[in-house]
Amino acid sequence: MRHALTALALVAQLALIFPAWAETSTVVDLPTRAGVTQRMLFVSPDTQPRAAAVLIPGGHGALKIFDNGSLGWGDQGFLVRNRGLLVQQGIAVAIIDTPSDRRSGLAGFRDSDEHRSDLEATIRWLRSRTGGPVWLIGHSRGTESAAAASVRLGASPAGPDGLVLAAPISSESSFVKGRSVPHFQLEKLQLPVLVLAHQNDGCSVTAPKDLPLVTDRLTGSPRKQVVELTGGQPQGDLCAHQGTHGFGGLDGPAMQAISEFILQ
Repeated sequence: MRHALTALALVAQLALIFPAWAETSTVVDLPTRAGVTQRMLFVSPDTQPRAAAVLIPGGHGALKIFDNGSLGWGDQGFLVRNRGLLVQQGIAVAIIDTPSDRRSGLAGFRDSDEHRSDLEATIRWLRSRTGGPVWLIGHSRGTESAAAASVRLGASPAGPDGLVLAAPISSESSFVKGRSVPHFQLEKLQLPVLVLAHQNDGCSVTAPKDLPLVTDRLTGSPRKQVVELTGGQPQGDLCAHQGTHGFGGLDGPAMQAISEFILQ
């Protein structure tokens, strides 16, 4: 059944889903490898976080986070623009930029040992800072980073406590340098996994018809869920930040699904 909501009713509904939390933001340059730092924007509720998450944006990943916390690129990306909705649920987040030795972007780097080391150090730092479970959340090309690191870190002390794959890269393309999520040994994942998708995702490498290539491989996960959203108010290119690929017009339902799965 479809329900038409006025703007006022929608605001009221989301206020119930996402209660107001005060938050603080800090730019962090975390040493990860010899001579290398990982820049991130750390955003936390002012009270004790209920959980924490590393947000891994898609595209080239070069957010160009400035010292004042503003971004040179990607501020309207799905995960970046919705960081506040996660914080309102008591989930602290660390939005990662490119490391200091990869300023141009993460193409061809997301499947590397160096990138895994950067994410491992970030998970350690976030777990120490918040004292709670730490999840990896990737969107689009960021799902390559999240899946690769989760498989390689496994159940080690520095591994994530859970994984969210939003609009996962389900097939490879000769036009983009990188791996698809099914390339990795997903059967080895022994942690909770949420897969979030739009039923009308217009990007060829995240086509809904290929979603089983990811979901059917999650045989080792003790808790897994697939959420497929529909509708919304997509704008511009279907593969753009506010298109179906970026869950345009569905920020509330998308973040509600992620928050509820993490906090179960």
